[in-house]
Amino acid sequence: MLDFFTLPSFITLGENAVRILLSFTLGVFIVIIYQWTHAKAPQKSFTDTLIILCMLISVVMVIIGDSIARAFSLVGALSIIRFRTAIQDPRDIGFVFFALAAGMAVGAGSPAVAILATFLIGIIILCMYYWHQYFTKNNEFILEICLPPDQQSETVYRPIFDKHLISERLIDRRIKKSKVVELNFRVKLANSDEWLTFYNELSEHENITEVKLDKE
Repeated sequence: MLDFFTLPSFITLGENAVRILLSFTLGVFIVIIYQWTHAKAPQKSFTDTLIILCMLISVVMVIIGDSIARAFSLVGALSIIRFRTAIQDPRDIGFVFFALAAGMAVGAGSPAVAILATFLIGIIILCMYYWHQYFTKNNEFILEICLPPDQQSETVYRPIFDKHLISERLIDRRIKKSKVVELNFRVKLANSDEWLTFYNELSEHENITEVKLDKE
């Protein structure tokens, strides 16, 4: 007990506190990059998890230190955890590993590497985001339509396609359990401002049961 109050113990305690605060700061930076470049409104639970993971991993690395026995013990303890929330976007998985890597670097006693890597990777992610924003064409969409099984698909949508599209490519064709035919296209509009008109004309067609138009 007395050894805990010695000067070396207080110095070690301070160093660990600095590591946790640094991993928190890096986690916040990662979350800012994630929110800035995310296409939709990010879930607060996910962004909070990124920060918590970054701090926890730094603590785990401090606990492990150079002990192989501790490493195997922690792996065994953490293996019992089961995550019930499925990650839909592969990009989110990348940010999870981003936070883990930053926390590991801090906990392993390499704060310079953690700061440099987090900053550079964050800047690269921002550059990729603005690259897609600048070079992505506003007239390209992913289209999903559903038709009754007794309809000739080409004759149903062809007049509308010829009116609004420069090009289209059939990506997938399948039949649902309800026997509705689902067609997926990659389409390019002649005028990007007419996407709503294109969508409405397809939706109002009596033989098209469902329409979904997403930005590529």
